[in-house]
Amino acid sequence: MQGTTDQERLAIALVMKRLGTTMDEIGWDKRLRDLDATEVTALIEEVLEGYGTEMSRLAAPNEIPF
Repeated sequence: MQGTTDQERLAIALVMKRLGTTMDEIGWDKRLRDLDATEVTALIEEVLEGYGTEMSRLAAPNEIPF
């Protein structure tokens, strides 16, 4: 992402922790190309849900975060 805000970078950092938990379940020894569709979907869902959740949490009460 080009031109990310401090708030967006913080949300990304917080999502990485959630993503790590999902990777623990999948297994860190697997390469990305070896993941099946269910595993890739789980990673994508975690990123999207986590980012939206963190951006909403970090946003000011009346601010639309994205």
